[in-house]
Formats: sequence, structure tokens, C-alpha cells
Amino acid sequence: MERTVAVRPAVPEDDAFLAKLAGQLGYAEEPARVRTRLEDLMKRADHVVYVAEIAGEGAGWVHAFLYQPLHKEKMVEIAGLVVEEGCRRMGIGRRLLAAVEEWAKTQGCAQVCLGSNIVRKGAHQFYQRAGYELSKTQYIFKKQMQAEV
Repeated sequence: MERTVAVRPAVPEDDAFLAKLAGQLGYAEEPARVRTRLEDLMKRADHVVYVAEIAGEGAGWVHAFLYQPLHKEKMVEIAGLVVEEGCRRMGIGRRLLAAVEEWAKTQGCAQVCLGSNIVRKGAHQFYQRAGYELSKTQYIFKKQMQAEV
């Protein structure tokens, strides 16, 4: 039986689902904090969050944003994409990528990029099958600081 996948913009009421799947990515977060961030992102024209559903149930999400560095052309970067473990290999990830790619075109971007943890071999294969090319490897550095409120 063919299952129809619907992709739509995320809404604040998706907070528990978004948080649950963030946990599957390895980023445990409280739904209330996810809701606050989502509400902020929804006010910004340079960010999108899409949810994929099957029969009204959440099956995946993607967050993307406009990235405009000084030294190269504006592009869209995927900040996160995750499909529910029990729903993988059903075309949901491709549908989410397609939604981001269409949004990128409307933003005047000719490129979508993303980073993927080196240990996520299955994700790398998925992106390559979807037409994404490995362009470089790099180290990511971070520094924890005290935020001024």
C-alpha cells in the first residue's frame, strides 16, 4: 500500500515531535525550548522549517536557512534533517530535500549545502543518492562562552 507523504511548514504545535526527532539526531531538547526557537524562526524570512507527515503523523523535519558569506555566493544551508527511525527509506528525506531546494530557488540561490557528522555513513549515502556531492572535509571548532542577557 502506497503511503502519501505531505510536506508542510512547521507550526508551534509540532514542538514535541520536533524535539523527539532532534533526540534521534543526538540533540536532546525540551519541547518548550524547541517551540520558542521555532516561533522565533517563523518570524524570519531567511529560515524555513518543514515537517513531513504520513496520515497526519509526523515522519520527519528539515530546517534550512539562507547563508550569505562575504567571500562566495548566497546559498541555502540545511541546519538539520531527520526522518523518524521507523519511517526511513520511504522517500520522506527526498521530499524534505525537494521542499528546501524549491525554497532555495525562490530565494535566488543556485546551491544547497549541508554538513553531516563523519559517523553518519547512511546519511552520506542518502545525500549522494539525492545528487549531493562531497565537496570537502573540515574540522569544526567551538568555544563555550557566557552569554550576555
